[in-house]
Amino acid sequence: MSAEERITSLVARAFPRARARYSPYLLIGEPIVDPDGDTFARIDLASRTIRLGARPITEASLEDTLEALIAHEIGHHVAFPGSPVEHARLLLLERTFLPRLPRSLTGPLYDLLVDERLGQGVPSIEDDLCRILAARGARSPDDVLFTFQRAVIEELWQRREGELVGNNAAAFARAFPDHRLDAKLLAQNLFAFAPDITLQYLYFASIAWRYAMASPAPKHAGGGDCAEGELSAEDLAAALVPKKGEKAAIARAIREGFFPKDLAEKLADQSLERRAGAMPGDGPGKSELLTTAMAAHYRREAEKHLFRPPPARVWADALVPTTHLEWEPGDPVADIDWVATLLRRGEMLGAAMPLLRERIADEEGQSTPSFLGRTEIYLDVSGSMPDPKRALNAMTLAAQILATGTIRAGGAARALVYSVGHEKAWDFCRSERVLSKFLMRYIGGGTQFPFDVLAASVDETRIEQPIRVIITDSDFDANYDAQRQNATIFARAAECSPAFVLLLHAPNREKVRRYEQAGARVVAVRALGDFPRVAAELAFSLFDDPGTTNPSG
Repeated sequence: MSAEERITSLVARAFPRARARYSPYLLIGEPIVDPDGDTFARIDLASRTIRLGARPITEASLEDTLEALIAHEIGHHVAFPGSPVEHARLLLLERTFLPRLPRSLTGPLYDLLVDERLGQGVPSIEDDLCRILAARGARSPDDVLFTFQRAVIEELWQRREGELVGNNAAAFARAFPDHRLDAKLLAQNLFAFAPDITLQYLYFASIAWRYAMASPAPKHAGGGDCAEGELSAEDLAAALVPKKGEKAAIARAIREGFFPKDLAEKLADQSLERRAGAMPGDGPGKSELLTTAMAAHYRREAEKHLFRPPPARVWADALVPTTHLEWEPGDPVADIDWVATLLRRGEMLGAAMPLLRERIADEEGQSTPSFLGRTEIYLDVSGSMPDPKRALNAMTLAAQILATGTIRAGGAARALVYSVGHEKAWDFCRSERVLSKFLMRYIGGGTQFPFDVLAASVDETRIEQPIRVIITDSDFDANYDAQRQNATIFARAAECSPAFVLLLHAPNREKVRRYEQAGARVVAVRALGDFPRVAAELAFSLFDDPGTTNPSG
């Protein structure tokens, strides 16, 4: 029998026992035995998949510790960190105030918390956990942080000094003469901060970050930790804004002097801009992740203003069903009346001989409300507002809300961002993700509204003109006056559009009057922070109960 087959057989018996240490009804798949795995065990937090390395387990003679190995990995899924989002919160927090570490402190903290919980279980698997820690240490003798982690476990479980640290205990003591005191402090105080994992992390980091700085960088992407998995943009977006409990933990850590003054000052700044800059990764990959995560963050912010999808209507022919016909190959599948088919012919015969039912207008030209709304957004991304990938841009959020409101109502939207130049996503789109990612574009510089694009849009959409919304500030006034034909283009767009709206920050009253005389609707935004609220109100006013008026003009 091969090592893989033997480990697989043992896992079948150990897995139910390991799962029962949490709950026999826990939904998690049986571990996968990897014959080429280079570590004892890992869990992917995103897929909740546990992998066991057959070769290293066999080489370290850990076959009889499989229950402890698996239970430890399940602990990462159940509690520490429990989910990718919770892991993302601690990771972003760490990267906002600590020096760039060769290895994150989050993994060792999770390991300590999981092992402490398992060590109290009945029957005890403390000895098996100690064997696993010692075997891991033998494979990573230069990992200073992991050596210190084992010293903490020795103090926590009152094991013989040096039992888990191993052969390099003397050399480690010479390099870090205070490590035993640090380990005692952690064993004594860390778990008293439970269940506040943010506070536990900050206390752990206040002591352990110096050991992390002395550790070599891990040789593989997993970072030396057994809880791994790529953080998605959605996970990071959910972690960008600290929760109330996190803020309280940070305030307490600063108040009680966990960190020296320079680190405490950095820790206190948990702004969106700083946390966004703390995204993991390097180079183009980080830039793409930042863009996608910030787009997801803007969608989350838009949700706060669009608590209900605004309905909208245009006019179409009233349709009534015809009599049933036999469906034949080549007829549209969408025209099959499955309810009538199942009722009249049953499940077996109906699948082979479905019934067709077309819908036609009762009277030609008769109209009834249905929805086919479209919104065209022009967003000012000049230098007067921040880069939306780095901080919350109220005007960008307003554009996101309008796009989301249109899509939620069953319509489609397209957008253009402009400054000294412009970029556009000009196909009408029903994807919130696609549009939100495009709206993360930033140009900076001066403001030059593209009147030529507006004119071309009016010509292009002659029959089905979209609602048009321009989100800008008073710089638009100078753009309007720059060339004589701009006023003509503006008036024509106002005349042709179902609604032509300017969301205008700090407008000039006289300028507003001329825009309104040209046929536009001007929504004055007095403070930048009002843009999201005003955009939400606008979305509902544009798409909510148009009454008996034909919105297509």
